[in-house]
Amino acid sequence: MRTRASISSLLQPFQHFRTLSNSLLNPSSFHSSSTHSNAVTPTHTTTPTNRTHLLNSIRSLKTVDAAVTFFHQMLTMKPFPCVKDFNSLFTFLVKTKHYTTAISLIKHAYSSGVDADIYTLNIVINCLCHLGHTAFGFSVLGLIFKIGLEPTTVTLNTIVNGLCVENNMAQALRLVHHMENVGYRPNSYTFGAIVNGFCKIGDTKSAILFLKEMIERNCEVNAVVYNAIMDGLCKDGLVSEALSLFSEMRNSKGIEPTIVTYNCLIQGLCEFGRWKEGASLLNEMMQKGIMPDVQTFSILVDSFCKEGLVSGAKCVMSFMVHMGEEPNVVTYNSLIGGYCLRNQMEEAMKVYDLMICRKSLPSVVTYNSLIHGWCKVKDVDKGIFLLGEMVNQGLYPDVVTWTILVGGFCEVGKPLAAKKLFFTMKEYGLVPNLQTCAVVLDGLFKCHLYSEAISLFREMEKSDLDLDIVIYNVVLDGMCKGGKLDDARELFDSMPAKGLKIDAYSYNIMIRGLCWEGLLDDAEVLLMKMEENGCPPNRCSYNVFVQGLLRKCDISRSRKYLKIMIGKGFPVDANTTKLLICFYSANKGDNAFQEFLQN
Repeated sequence: MRTRASISSLLQPFQHFRTLSNSLLNPSSFHSSSTHSNAVTPTHTTTPTNRTHLLNSIRSLKTVDAAVTFFHQMLTMKPFPCVKDFNSLFTFLVKTKHYTTAISLIKHAYSSGVDADIYTLNIVINCLCHLGHTAFGFSVLGLIFKIGLEPTTVTLNTIVNGLCVENNMAQALRLVHHMENVGYRPNSYTFGAIVNGFCKIGDTKSAILFLKEMIERNCEVNAVVYNAIMDGLCKDGLVSEALSLFSEMRNSKGIEPTIVTYNCLIQGLCEFGRWKEGASLLNEMMQKGIMPDVQTFSILVDSFCKEGLVSGAKCVMSFMVHMGEEPNVVTYNSLIGGYCLRNQMEEAMKVYDLMICRKSLPSVVTYNSLIHGWCKVKDVDKGIFLLGEMVNQGLYPDVVTWTILVGGFCEVGKPLAAKKLFFTMKEYGLVPNLQTCAVVLDGLFKCHLYSEAISLFREMEKSDLDLDIVIYNVVLDGMCKGGKLDDARELFDSMPAKGLKIDAYSYNIMIRGLCWEGLLDDAEVLLMKMEENGCPPNRCSYNVFVQGLLRKCDISRSRKYLKIMIGKGFPVDANTTKLLICFYSANKGDNAFQEFLQN
């Protein structure tokens, strides 16, 4: 049995939340009407006829403005509407997602003498959660106790769900635990919120554990819970596991799949090239009378485009329109991406023109795809033109947009323009990400602007950017190719002290640089150190070193390391093969080496 003391203890682990304040919420506004001298005295003798008319008026509301106007009319009505009538109006505002307006009108209602009931305060908590202020829901929970009401399971579930939506899983689990301790039994909604929360943060394993707990507690498990887990499994690449869960849901639990179920499974199958199984599910879905929606078609268009099958994507879009489904921005973006992937930029622009004609507004993704496509075919001017179009449409270029353009300028041999663009980003309030840094550094090195590249790299080191191994590998490669091997060695040796874990790519860059300088003994020592440092040489490591040996006609060691390569199952790459053929042709008298190559 729940006592008020035990219920109030729910708040104890969350006291730090209650100390917060928010302009949206002033708990004093929710005190009972007896504390307000100017309050309207409510009369709760509404006749059935009048009340029916009142509720019908609320149900017929279409806009938020109409709701606000009607609210003020309600405050002047005689007899005065009851709190349930006001709650109906507030519910309309919540359903139309006008959360701030709902809170404002609830505060006004209380100041006008309307006493809160638990349903009203549940609405306030729901609004706060939707606005991303779940922490303030605990303030309302404290108020519920203060005015003598008792929270319901709905009250607590709303806060649990809000915490899960905000990825605050630790606090959500604590609240569920305390719910049970004071006598509230978590229900299907509670566990469903937790499962969705875990799936949202990519912790599918924990979501599955909670699904099992739901089943053990005989909680009703619906398709929504299964869909969330199947979607998580597909995103983790565990499509077969998702299909097994699908089978359990349908066959063991008797839960009918929905369009969402089929969409997440079809997408998972298509992304991993399991086209036949995806087609089979699509056919099954349609045979059950579940027709593909815009998301289904968009998934298929995207999958075809990623495989380079743009003609197949166009067929899907034609069928989509025939079925009465209008392509949305996601569908168009996929088709544009498919054309850009094939460098068919004129076709991509036709799709862009079509989407504007069909009143489907391009997104940042649309423009990024097109700008990237034009940069790939080395037409940066068209990319810059599209940047202007993007801004004119009221869209703001993001870090991806700038990174694409930086890369585009580098590709056409204009690294200084790329560097200028790199610094221009900051004027727009954007911080370059690590990919942007890597692209501009690589461009400067490739255009032999060594001093510019190193100067920029040093600035990056001094900045707040947390430079990773990829950035250092770009610089190492630029130094080695620029003939600055000593600088590269110094940087390479300093990397562990910077907290960087040297990877195989870093070693391979240095081995190649040493070989080019003819320092084969040093390269061999580094190759040996790879194994000692827990980074075993890979296919590239051996190929690079053997190439260095062959260029210096070091037959003995070439033979030794080719044998090691073969023993480890590493294939000889094209460059090594080319050097072996050249060496074979030039050294036909070396019978031992000839025999080794033939074997």
